[in-house]
Amino acid sequence: MRLWLPDLPGTLGRVAAAIGRANGDVIGIEILERGAGMAIDELTVVLPTEVGHDALISEVSQVEGVAIEDVHEVATDRSNQGVLALEVAARIIESDAHERPREACVAIREMLESDWCVVIEDGRDTPLASSGDVPDLAWLSAFIEGASHLSADVAHENTPSDIVWAPLRDTGATLVSGRVKGAFRLRERQHLSLIARIVADALTKGRIADQ
Repeated sequence: MRLWLPDLPGTLGRVAAAIGRANGDVIGIEILERGAGMAIDELTVVLPTEVGHDALISEVSQVEGVAIEDVHEVATDRSNQGVLALEVAARIIESDAHERPREACVAIREMLESDWCVVIEDGRDTPLASSGDVPDLAWLSAFIEGASHLSADVAHENTPSDIVWAPLRDTGATLVSGRVKGAFRLRERQHLSLIARIVADALTKGRIADQ
């Protein structure tokens, strides 16, 4: 469950109590963003088989000031975002040097639950690696070129929320991902930026080794 709630003491406790009334059990909480007196939290909830989403949504919706952005099912063994980011880093480092860009795209899609991920290089009309149904590359390259002049904070506030990207420094490439379901929040963008540093380092070392 992804929720908007007042950033006030006790609010999260009231949400947890509402989930309990629906016979749900909170097993994970991730604070995705805070600001202007609000917080955006993602809660992982286990429900008994006989309890549907409707009961959960009904109870949580009654908590004053809380708005539900999204509810969807995830695998029962899915790790929280912090652990997932470490798992992605490990997968990239452990993969074969030539497969790292592709492995990064696949792993990032899983981490962010995004629809596509791609590594694009300046001046090239084909991606270095991709996963999923990537949008038109010419449009994407133009978008990244325009957004690259913005600071990270301004970019987050003033560009489409369904696309997240990070430059792969010293490589002339950019890691970009997108999804239809739900906006990317600040914590997710931070995770991608850190993963991009690992990918950039892996690409640079791979090219040096090739030489």
